[in-house]
Amino acid sequence: MTGRGREYASALFDVAIEDGCLEEIFEGLKVIKEIFDNSEETIELLCSPAISNDERMQIVERCFEGNVHDDLVAFLCVLTRKGHVRDFNECYEVFDELYKDAAKRSKAVVISAVELDDAAKAKLMDKLRKMSGHTVEAEYRIDKSLIGGLIVEMDGRRIDGSLRKRLKERKEVMEQ
Repeated sequence: MTGRGREYASALFDVAIEDGCLEEIFEGLKVIKEIFDNSEETIELLCSPAISNDERMQIVERCFEGNVHDDLVAFLCVLTRKGHVRDFNECYEVFDELYKDAAKRSKAVVISAVELDDAAKAKLMDKLRKMSGHTVEAEYRIDKSLIGGLIVEMDGRRIDGSLRKRLKERKEVMEQ
């Protein structure tokens, strides 16, 4: 990460708050990210020195004008003009953090040895909501190697309550 992404994302976030279009900007960023993730050629085209700056601006405007918020089109034009389109993913990640903080939302990845039933999911979400003070959106994954228990990754923290970890800790104690 270059750090430029943080500056650009912060500026875009400030504009979105000021214009009252935070949700619309965030949804547009998701659309653009999906396009960029599925087509590396698009980023290469917008960075190509073989194409003039004016032509690259026209490409951005033709592709995105009317499809995403005007502030987002202007944002992409600035990234393109400055030759920083490759910083878009960092911009997206930082904006995502700012958005979730402003919206009081957190994303949790819950890894368990077996599929959790609805009651267990509801109980876990309640605990995570109380712990973070945010609305929590969860993604559930299964990892049979955990043997039992859970691992929760949320807001840059990892809570490992797996049986695998507890067995490993006991083994280390016994070996000392």
